[in-house]
Amino acid sequence: MIHRLLILLLAFISVSLLSRAGADDLASPKTPVTADTTLEVQQESNPVIDEVDWAEMLAAHDMIWEQLPRGWKEAPFLGNGELGTMMYQLDRRTLRWDVGCSAAHDHRPLEQDDLTEKNVTVLNRGRHFIGHLEMKSPAVLAGGTARLALWDAEATGTLHSAAGSADWSALVHATEPVMRLQCKAEGDLQGMSFSYVAEKATNPRAIRAKTPRVPANPPAVLSELADGVQTAVHHLQAGGQTAVAWKQLNVAGEQRLWLSVQHSFPGDEASAKAIEAVRNAVAADEDAWLQSHRTWWHEYYPESFVSTGDPFWDAFYWAQQYKIASATRDKGWILDNQGPWLQPTAWNAIWWNLNAQLSHSGFATANRRAMGSALSHQLDIHRDNLARNVAQEYRADSYAIGRNTSGWDLLGYAGQPGTGRPPMDRLIGRECGNLLWALHNVDLEYRYWQDTELRDQVLYPLLLRAVNYYRHFLVEKDDGLLHLPQTYSPEYRLAEDCTYDLDLLRWGSGRLLELAAEKGLSEQDQPLIASWTKIQRKLVPSYTNETGRMIGRDVALSGPHRHWSHLLAIYPLRSLTPETPEDREMITISLNHWHSFKAGLAGYSATGGACMAALLGDGDQALEFLNRLKPFLHANTFYSEAGSLPVIETPLHGATAMQEMLLQSWGGRLRIFPGAPSAWPGIQFHQLRGEGAFLVSARREQGETKWVFIEATVGGSVEVDPSLAAVEWTSSKNVTVKEAGDGIYEVNSPPGGWVVFSPKGELDAKMSVTPVPVNGPPHRFGKPQKRRVR
Repeated sequence: MIHRLLILLLAFISVSLLSRAGADDLASPKTPVTADTTLEVQQESNPVIDEVDWAEMLAAHDMIWEQLPRGWKEAPFLGNGELGTMMYQLDRRTLRWDVGCSAAHDHRPLEQDDLTEKNVTVLNRGRHFIGHLEMKSPAVLAGGTARLALWDAEATGTLHSAAGSADWSALVHATEPVMRLQCKAEGDLQGMSFSYVAEKATNPRAIRAKTPRVPANPPAVLSELADGVQTAVHHLQAGGQTAVAWKQLNVAGEQRLWLSVQHSFPGDEASAKAIEAVRNAVAADEDAWLQSHRTWWHEYYPESFVSTGDPFWDAFYWAQQYKIASATRDKGWILDNQGPWLQPTAWNAIWWNLNAQLSHSGFATANRRAMGSALSHQLDIHRDNLARNVAQEYRADSYAIGRNTSGWDLLGYAGQPGTGRPPMDRLIGRECGNLLWALHNVDLEYRYWQDTELRDQVLYPLLLRAVNYYRHFLVEKDDGLLHLPQTYSPEYRLAEDCTYDLDLLRWGSGRLLELAAEKGLSEQDQPLIASWTKIQRKLVPSYTNETGRMIGRDVALSGPHRHWSHLLAIYPLRSLTPETPEDREMITISLNHWHSFKAGLAGYSATGGACMAALLGDGDQALEFLNRLKPFLHANTFYSEAGSLPVIETPLHGATAMQEMLLQSWGGRLRIFPGAPSAWPGIQFHQLRGEGAFLVSARREQGETKWVFIEATVGGSVEVDPSLAAVEWTSSKNVTVKEAGDGIYEVNSPPGGWVVFSPKGELDAKMSVTPVPVNGPPHRFGKPQKRRVR
């Protein structure tokens, strides 16, 4: 991987650069760079080197436990996008290691789901429990420590007793479907060993609702092979297998265990795959096996860099970059509400009215496409099931997705405008806009990477059918406008002309027109252009009153509402922006009114508010909102609702909110530090990504922008607001920069071209990308609550 860090401006205006590029190609290094005198440098002269000490920087943000964690809220967590584990203490002699696998689902027929539990269509088809490992101690444990090393994605720790001690370590291999645990003990802790405990392959939602699936999945079949590999195989009642294989060895007094989980449906090949994975890991060269794991992570982190100088938020940000890479992978599993760390929950599947979209919201700006591509990939390969999700009469030309679906195949009944979807209840049976919101995330992937194959093969055809679904229900009334019958605004109530649906439909039809134009399509090529144009022209405007945007026709926001289903036009759609005084006032009033109801707000209410405040350019309010997330976070940065039910999206969206404060890209413009709070006087980011596939790096000191570097990965034009009052710039050859007024600059660049903006008179100052000095002692997540252990 080529890492691009540290633009050393002095280097490319120095004598050595002059001799390398040729003095005739450069303006004098002392000449002020203006619109009339632009310094041109050959592209090959651009020095791009990585000087961040990633191991040292991330080590400052490692989670550290000075006493053993006591539950999932405190546990160190490891994962590779499918297989995952957490460690915590069960009692004075036992540590537990969860065994989770995002692939492990039940597959009972959707049509046979009785919908008795709030019309959730995943009682038959959600994730199921598998089992866990226990590490037993021969003596009473007096205490222990743990550390989660982000750079190497490994957990280590110690245990001690009255007369003994032990060192342990754990990892889930980055590219192999295997986790490995090690423990070396002495004194009265010698003899510590691992044992696997198979659990019933039950649906946690069904357990919570006390509606067990009948017949139950059979118990796991346990066996041991001639070479010592042991297995626990669940032969699922509806077909398929979830298989666990493991092997434990004593190597020079150290206990080692390798474990793999595999799932297959409809076939029974999971067992053979799990056994093979364990055998390969045991036989592998240990150093090479470990290095391949570390190499993956060491190449992942430098894809982008963020440093705010705030010890809490810097540690939080990097924990989320670690978490998402532990929970999903390129074209892998969509992040459901659990990730690979399934716990007792009511939400053991994908929820689509906010959760999946927020979980996959920060990948684009973070320049981590692989952390968002699962969404586009799974929607693509399961498009036939998106048709099955709607009623029979609409399947020929429509796609939709319900509130929740199985992560295995995305099947789950979608709501239906107007009469609703029998036999679903009156609310969930009218929730309709979720697929359009998910496709906005897919559109981010296209916009930020300019992947025309993704546009033509996935985004455009799926968006077309998602908009088509609404076309069946639009009614042109006497006012000459198109109206929607009753639909459900998530988390609030029913409304005609529901703002949630209108915002998404207006965005979706408008985006189809833009994509059709990009593809050079005429109405003769695509007759639906006329319909999309009509929707844009005649769709009823969203309703507003003195409190701002309403839920829908005759339905105002009059009480607590943790969701921002009526504010999607503000964020993330940005179809309502603060570019006119009237729209700015509407956004401000709507945001303040939404958060005026203090009761009932969730952690994602805080992150959503932070994103909207950043859109308004109010960095201090954005940070105030972001700080409201802190009380919701557990010791390991996980999050829960409804008591102690874990959900994963909100902390990940907290990192997205931080990105919105540092860089925004919409309307063809890159906005640098648009919502930077005064409490972060020093900020550094590198290789964040914007629309048009532009990479952006910038530094801010004492509240002032010191420099901005922009690179065009595919070439094109973009407007730049560098957050500078008086600007000089330099660029590589064939890049043009023009002043557009009001501090905005138009940049046109070939592929690989770049431009640097700097305060006037400081263009020859030294520029480097390094962590901002932390304002205070480093923050350490991982401190568990004190409580008694049995």
